Amino acid sequence: MKPVLFNLFGLSIHSYGLMLAVAFLVGIFGAGRQAQRRLGIPLDTIVDLATWILIGAVAGARIAYVVTDYQLYVRAPWEILKLSSGGLAFHGGLIGGFLAGFGFLRLKKIYPWTLADLLAPFIALGYSLVRIGCLLNGCCYGKASGLPWALPCAYGDATLRHPTQLYSLVGSLVLFVILWRNLDHHRFPGFLFLLYVGLYSMLRFGVEFFRVGPMVFPWLSLAQLVCLLMAGTAFGLIWAFDRRQRRRLNSDAATEVKS
Repeated sequence: MKPVLFNLFGLSIHSYGLMLAVAFLVGIFGAGRQAQRRLGIPLDTIVDLATWILIGAVAGARIAYVVTDYQLYVRAPWEILKLSSGGLAFHGGLIGGFLAGFGFLRLKKIYPWTLADLLAPFIALGYSLVRIGCLLNGCCYGKASGLPWALPCAYGDATLRHPTQLYSLVGSLVLFVILWRNLDHHRFPGFLFLLYVGLYSMLRFGVEFFRVGPMVFPWLSLAQLVCLLMAGTAFGLIWAFDRRQRRRLNSDAATEVKS
């Protein structure tokens, strides 16, 4: 584990914070190129959008983490503001970033759902990069394990554990490939973003079986409960929007036949 990668002019550069920054830069560059090429949206608009998303995502992720692990902050509430060493819940960040980005695009009078589809693959790619930071930081670790690939991946603890950071990293790279290959889909606007939310929730649900975290039942963690709600909502919306689109297409076809 290496929570602090190096010192620069007396400033400690934390692995988690650095990878979070790299993830956002990759997202800005990748989504910016796609938005320019496909939608004609200038790069500076994407940079402004990314700033709003970053603020909303960090705020949402921190709030969700503090709520789920509030015991850690009862005696030291000032630690809530300390972000450099981790302590962010991705589902909260996804919701916070989406709301902030949606609000910004509405102000700019840009249709948000088409752009959300372009962002989806880079959210998956960025998430995989952040998990490298988690591994170096020694957070988001798994349960003790005797498997050949088990690692001492918890900070300050030499116990061999499931490297759930790597499980999430590999899974997110697979999601990136799936989403990237479907950028030219012909479904409704927002389909790819909702697909990412649903697939990520399924991935996270599976990883949670090997990860240490707060439980709501002996067989279900709090994160898994959130995953079920998020996946159900995402796939439910996909079904509903697909059904509405099919009805509209059938109605248009029937109108053409009559005319």
